[in-house]
Amino acid sequence: MTEESRNRLAELEGKYLSEDAVAEFDNILDGFEKQVSHRKVLRGIAATAAAAAIAVPLIIHGPLSKNNEQMDSLVIAEGMMELMNLKAGTIESIEAKPKGSKAILTVHLKDGSIQTYIMTNDEKTGSMTLVAKK
Repeated sequence: MTEESRNRLAELEGKYLSEDAVAEFDNILDGFEKQVSHRKVLRGIAATAAAAAIAVPLIIHGPLSKNNEQMDSLVIAEGMMELMNLKAGTIESIEAKPKGSKAILTVHLKDGSIQTYIMTNDEKTGSMTLVAKK
């Protein structure tokens, strides 16, 4: 190693490995570690809040049972299609309102009359029932 290289190395060591430089580097790392730690705490708080938001309604109301589950929208659409097939050309519109394990289908006919049906679905057999309401 040449004398010039040794002088340059000594200069770099003095500049980057001095006590002041090491202390500054440690200070920067400490600040970064505090930020990372702070983010971890915030993530933990957010995860706990999300879990509580899900758990509170389940604790208050209990889990949904098969009897009070909302009827699947695909099943309601099938019921609407069946009504349109039964009343082909006479229907102006159909409204569906899920009511727990049933749905209320309101049919508006072109002649101005309104018909209401209660729709149920048996998931075990896959059968659907439409009952006309007076």
